[in-house]
Amino acid sequence: MRNRICLALGVFCTLAGTPSFAQVRTGSVMERKVTVTFNQAPLESVLRTLHRQYGVRISYSNTALNLRQPVTLSVQNQPLRAVLDQLLRDKNIGYELVGDQIVLHPAPAKPRSAPKPTTGVPTISKAATDRAAGNEPATPTARPNKAAASQNKQPATAQKPTAAPTTATTHPKPTDPKAPAANDAPPATPISKPAAGPQVDSAATVKAAQLQDSVATAVEAPADNRPTYTKKAQVSFFGPLGSNGLRSGQTVNTLSLNVLGGYATGVEGFEAAGLINVDRDTVSGVQVAGLANVVGRHLNGFQGAGLLNVLGGEGKGWQAAGLSNIATRPIAGVQTAGLFNYAGPAKAPVTGLATEAAAPTSASPKTLQAAGLFNLSLHEVHGTQVAGLLNAAGTVHGLQLAGLVNIADSVDGVSIAPFNLVRHGYHRFEVTNSETWPVGASLKLGGSAAFYTFFAGAYDGFGSGQRRWALGYGVGTEVLARHRISVNLDAVSLHVNEEQQGWTPDLNLHNQLRLLVGIAPLRAGGHLRIVGGPTVSVLVTQRFDTAEQRVYSNLSSGRKLWLDEGSSRTRVLGWVGYSVGLRF
Repeated sequence: MRNRICLALGVFCTLAGTPSFAQVRTGSVMERKVTVTFNQAPLESVLRTLHRQYGVRISYSNTALNLRQPVTLSVQNQPLRAVLDQLLRDKNIGYELVGDQIVLHPAPAKPRSAPKPTTGVPTISKAATDRAAGNEPATPTARPNKAAASQNKQPATAQKPTAAPTTATTHPKPTDPKAPAANDAPPATPISKPAAGPQVDSAATVKAAQLQDSVATAVEAPADNRPTYTKKAQVSFFGPLGSNGLRSGQTVNTLSLNVLGGYATGVEGFEAAGLINVDRDTVSGVQVAGLANVVGRHLNGFQGAGLLNVLGGEGKGWQAAGLSNIATRPIAGVQTAGLFNYAGPAKAPVTGLATEAAAPTSASPKTLQAAGLFNLSLHEVHGTQVAGLLNAAGTVHGLQLAGLVNIADSVDGVSIAPFNLVRHGYHRFEVTNSETWPVGASLKLGGSAAFYTFFAGAYDGFGSGQRRWALGYGVGTEVLARHRISVNLDAVSLHVNEEQQGWTPDLNLHNQLRLLVGIAPLRAGGHLRIVGGPTVSVLVTQRFDTAEQRVYSNLSSGRKLWLDEGSSRTRVLGWVGYSVGLRF
């Protein structure tokens, strides 16, 4: 009831030409006045500056809006409403005041012309005839009536929260051409635009809270509130000691040469430094430094440093460093480092207003991470990770190759390393019996059944005078998989120990190729399989048997050999056998 009374008082005061207290309070944010100047500055940088100047939160989606559009704007002592109208007029972006923040979102071309017929002349002229008798000329009176017409529509729109953003967005667009002329007009016209705010809040109280969590980016980081300049070229010794002087931090350079170090807003071309380059926003082009490169927001091109590259946002291109590359967001391209590479997580999915209008994302870009020690990526990797020691990632669509360990949540491709620790991967344990080993066991780990590695062991010595055992490593693939039938091909090498002291120091290697057919005994399928199939064994030994007085291995005793070759120091023996068992 209180909202309806306030709404009625607001409409009455607007039509009478006297601003109401409720309207002034709602529109106070939009009426704050500041002088700003921008010269070909990125839209995102402009929004951050406006946030700092006006003290209002500005929310938007990085994926739905083009934030790299250049902006040239110069206003003096203008309200925020007028600045936003001029800033967003030709950029297909609409805005609305929701609670204490301004929400930007895409404004399609069709709704831009649609509101014109809705504010028809009959409605305006009829209201103007009723109220123009003793107050103002017909033209000034028509503007408050236009606002009154929009207010009369708002309650109906507010009952449908999903339609409220579209209604609030389309109102500012038709009034954009008139916004500059209204800067010095009576407060009735400026207030008529934010007057939709209470209507949105009354119908979308929950939505305002939802936007706090669902909007992709809430601009809260401090921004430089001084103008942004562009320069074709600059030369500096260190920081502001150069041709740009104290404007170094507000300048986007096409060519930047720094003897020791440089600091700028961004680069659109080429930048080089003897020690370090620091750009607080975006680098588009090539950036090289003897020691380090630091970019605050975006990279689109190449970074090369003798020691370190640091990127505070997303990147597209190539980072190359002697020591390490660090990016807080995913890199679409290549990271190569002597020690390690790091790429942070992607931004959380946006729900709500901005996502509804966002265009569908294209195919995920390919990524290559290559490091001497380890790679760490906290997002999906579409491509390849190669490291001397360790790879770690979320979901991998491609190849992981490491000298020791691969770690991932899931792998759609191949994971190759001695240890493949994939949470949603291929994990199997086999117990087998063969003509050579009464008991054998294998632990198989991999990103998927397409390729896995396994540790193997075997033992022979139950009730016999001779005891031997073996440990080894193997690789395998599942060449066929059906609901209850699978076919696996494994290759394994086992070091055979036959000495009484336990370990045979000489080469005594049992190599085996296994073709195992698995059948699920349960109708439900599952991991349990009865496995069996033929094997081909090749034994390579340099073990000298004191009893035989020659190079010999008891593993070949009693076998029908299809291969028996060698010399006085090495023998190669081959035979065919079988393997049967259970896989869990």
